[in-house]
Amino acid sequence: MKRNHLKKEISTFFILKPSPRTWHIPFLAGLSVGIPLLFGYLFADVRSALTASLAGLVILYIPNSKDIFEIMMKMFVCSFGMIISYIFGLVFSFNMWLAPVAFGIFSGIAYYIVKYFNLKPPGSFFFIMMASMAIGLPHHWETIPQRVGIFTIGTLNACFICMIYGLLKSKKEAKSNITTVQINPYVNLVESFIVGICMLASVMVGHILKLEYPYWIPISALAVLQGVSRYHIWKRGLHRILGTIIGLGIAWFIFSYVKDILWICVAIICLQVIVELLITRHYALAVVFLTPMGILLAETGSSTSLNPDYLLKMRLLEILIGSLIGCVGGWFLYNEKIRFNSIKNLRKSKVVLRKSFQK
Repeated sequence: MKRNHLKKEISTFFILKPSPRTWHIPFLAGLSVGIPLLFGYLFADVRSALTASLAGLVILYIPNSKDIFEIMMKMFVCSFGMIISYIFGLVFSFNMWLAPVAFGIFSGIAYYIVKYFNLKPPGSFFFIMMASMAIGLPHHWETIPQRVGIFTIGTLNACFICMIYGLLKSKKEAKSNITTVQINPYVNLVESFIVGICMLASVMVGHILKLEYPYWIPISALAVLQGVSRYHIWKRGLHRILGTIIGLGIAWFIFSYVKDILWICVAIICLQVIVELLITRHYALAVVFLTPMGILLAETGSSTSLNPDYLLKMRLLEILIGSLIGCVGGWFLYNEKIRFNSIKNLRKSKVVLRKSFQK
C-alpha cells in the first residue's frame, strides 16, 4: 500500500493541475513588476525600481469581478495594507532583538485580519512578506520616507494597471461564484498565534546565525505554511526545497553570465510571468522560477550579488531553514489535539473574563 501511495505521489508530481485563474493575471503581474524596472533602468536607479516592483505584487489580489468599483476598492485597501506592512518593517528594524517579537506580533495580527475578512489567496502572504523584507534591511531613519514613497509609487502603478484592465474587461464575462467559508473565530486565533510564533522564530534564527539579510527564512516558512493540511504543508515543504535547488542554479547562471542590467530586468519580468502561470498548477515547478526571480528582485545591485557562489549558498541555507520551520509550524497548525485543547481553553477564558466583568 505504501508502494502504491509512493507511485501515486511520483505520478502526480509530473501533472499540471488546471488553473482557477484567468490567463490575464500573469501578464498583469509582469506589467506591474516590469514597468518600474524599465523606468529604473532608463533613469539609472534600478535599486529604487526594485522596491517599486516588489510593491507591484499587490496586483495578485485583484478580485475576479466585472465591477470596476469593487476591483479598485479592494486594490486600494490591499495597497494600503502592503504600505503599512512595509512601514512597520522599516520602523522596527532598528533593534535585532525587538524586531523578531514585533514581527511575530504583526504576522499574527495580519493573518487574523486576512482570515477574518476571507481574503482570497495569496491571503496574508504578501503583507507578511513585505514586512519581513523591510525588517531585514539596514536601519536608517533618514531613508524611510524615500523608501515608503517609492513603495507607494509601485502600488499606485499596480492600481492604475488594474483600473485599465477593469475598464477593458469584457462585460460578457461571468462573475465567478466564490463560496465563502465561515471560519471559527477560536480556530482563527489559534492559527494566528502559531503563525506569529513561527515568524518570530524565523527572524530570531536569522539574527542568531548573524545572516546579513535574514528575510528569506520567514518568507520560506510562510510559503510552506500556506498549505491547507498537514500533509499538504509537508508536501509543499519538500516541493519548495526541490524547486529551490534547481532555481538556485538558474540564479547562479544569471548572476554569473548576465551582466547587462537591462537583461536582468527582462529576466525578472519573464520569470514573474512564468511563476504566475505555474503557481496554481504545479508548486514545485513554480518555485524553480520563483527562486531566481525573488533573488534577482532582492539582490540585484547589492554587494552580495557580486559573489554569486557565496550569495546562493546563503540563500540555500536560509530557504532550507525556513522550509523546516514552516513544516514544524504546520505540524502544530493542523494537529487536531492541540487545536481542540487550545480552542477549549480559549472558550473557558472567555467565560471566566465575562463573569469577572459582570461582578
